[in-house]
Amino acid sequence: MILLKFFILGVLSALVFPPFFMLPLGFIIFPYIIILLSKIHINKNFLYYFSIGFFYGLGFLFVFLSWVINPFLINQQTENFAIIGIVLPIFLSLFFGLGFYAYKYITKVYYLLIFTPFIFLFIEFFISNTFYGFPWVTYSLVLSNNLLGFYLLKFFGIYVSSYLVLFFFISPFLFINLTKLEYKKVLIFIIHLPFLIVVILFLIINPNKKEQSKIISLELVQILSPINKPDKILIEKEIIRKIKNSDAEYLVFGENNYPFLIQDFNLLNIVKFIKDKQKVIIGSSRLNNGKYFNSFLFLEKNNIQIFDKEILVPFGEFLPFRKYLKFMEEITGSTDFSSGNKKRLVRDNNINILPIICYEIIFNKIFKKINTNKIDILINITNDSWFGNRVGPYQHFYHSRMRALVSNKLLVRVSNNGISAVIDNNGKILKSSKLNIKTSFTQLVQLKSTTYHSLVHKLFIFYLILIILIYFTLIKYKSKYDK
Repeated sequence: MILLKFFILGVLSALVFPPFFMLPLGFIIFPYIIILLSKIHINKNFLYYFSIGFFYGLGFLFVFLSWVINPFLINQQTENFAIIGIVLPIFLSLFFGLGFYAYKYITKVYYLLIFTPFIFLFIEFFISNTFYGFPWVTYSLVLSNNLLGFYLLKFFGIYVSSYLVLFFFISPFLFINLTKLEYKKVLIFIIHLPFLIVVILFLIINPNKKEQSKIISLELVQILSPINKPDKILIEKEIIRKIKNSDAEYLVFGENNYPFLIQDFNLLNIVKFIKDKQKVIIGSSRLNNGKYFNSFLFLEKNNIQIFDKEILVPFGEFLPFRKYLKFMEEITGSTDFSSGNKKRLVRDNNINILPIICYEIIFNKIFKKINTNKIDILINITNDSWFGNRVGPYQHFYHSRMRALVSNKLLVRVSNNGISAVIDNNGKILKSSKLNIKTSFTQLVQLKSTTYHSLVHKLFIFYLILIILIYFTLIKYKSKYDK
């Protein structure tokens, strides 16, 4: 019965995330988790704690990652492999099981309150960084659609925001179960401290100060190119027509929108149609020295810049342990893409662009040098056709919106099938398209000289130290508060 309860709590937790955003559920789910954990006898063994964590993770991930089965259903020859789509949720649920074992050593309710946000945060951290890393599972994602969330993400970043989300969700338990006024005051202080830090940061950064800016015109083109056997000649003709008719300075297409494999750039037909001072950004597959690359092309009349995707999709763009998993070649194909090693930077006169291909945008490491490289704008080209029409493309979109906030940069996102958008450095959607509707739109944008807010991490370390000091103070005087 306890395993079923945690499974259901996991399912309900997924509804707090996009595209559902049922945030009030979080203030019920997490206090109830604390209640259930407080009733478990400490003598339970490893398997018991592992099982309740595993079943919570399983319920959560079966809904949150329900899109992983969709790539197998696109082609008839791969439908029989659809069951493999449940492997990822099961594997990631193991991390929840291992994380929940920490509860065996937590003996008091107020210890549960203090350590639960850390336990869930550590689970998130290890999922994001262990093995190949999959930073898709982050509690900060629930903040990606509201004003308060925008400020937390912008100033605190992904991991700190996840911690604060979890602490906020648990907070109702304080007022329901704690009766000692002094004890309440201490914990209420901990809850309100992040807001004080936000205010201090707001004053330090002074968002009203004058900034140098550059104005550019954009046109985003969302082409619904079919995944299977597209009419390549017709797609190329459509791309050429867009280039001819566009008056925008930057014309941006999606990932792999150029329909032919590029082996020689001298034979790239669309370049001769590019106007003076016009820039075309488009994704393509290319072959170079016997290796295949998923590439971001920045095309001008007399100049071509290339960035090759660095963070490839396992089982999509390459097959791990191919020697032992040859049966999966029916899904992945017989050829692997290679990871690029070019600098993640495209320079256009006095504008520096951070090129991002598909789900690379969810990885923190690609943003580390945006201040050093004086990045002005993020451009993310992607193909979300593989996600289906339900939660996947929306989650990917809100992940992208978070990165605009965290990096404090304007983001241009173009997906073959949607959702394409221009999002400013404060998370505001300036213009966007709908899913699965062929469209193009223009937008005039102002590029501000903003920087990544690295100061906040030092302040948060101070915040954590303060929590630890308060925690040990509570331990020292716990007899005073315990009944």
